[in-house]
Amino acid sequence: MKTLFKAFLVLGVVLVAGALLLGWGMVHVLGDVPGVHLTVDGEEVILSGMGLADAFGAGIGLIVALVVLCLVVPLVLLLGLGLPLLILGAVALVALAALASVGAVVGSPLLVIGLVVWLVVRDKPRKAPRAQSAATPSAPALGASPAEPSLHA
Repeated sequence: MKTLFKAFLVLGVVLVAGALLLGWGMVHVLGDVPGVHLTVDGEEVILSGMGLADAFGAGIGLIVALVVLCLVVPLVLLLGLGLPLLILGAVALVALAALASVGAVVGSPLLVIGLVVWLVVRDKPRKAPRAQSAATPSAPALGASPAEPSLHA
């Protein structure tokens, strides 16, 4: 599972990097084509004429957007979807436990009667009693062979 996760992570990073390169290249290629203009909020954006302050502002905006995508979106999904599902699962488990306990309380007289009937009716094998007579020699002691005389009478 770890290998599959690593493969998907590398594939995702490669796809994001490729999309960034294609987007960046497309903006630069289309920016040089006559008759094509990039407009944002009704104003034309000229990337070749971007100064240091504009580039710094754009970089800060990209960093903020990246933080939002990496932190805020997963937290919203986790708390917005995961937490309600977790609460719903806990409520379902509590309801099942309540039903099981009510069933046990309601069915307890039947369970007690069933236990008594089972104890009375069950087939318990009985062991035959061993009668030791004086004529029968006692069993040899542990470790002694049957041919050796025993010291126990």
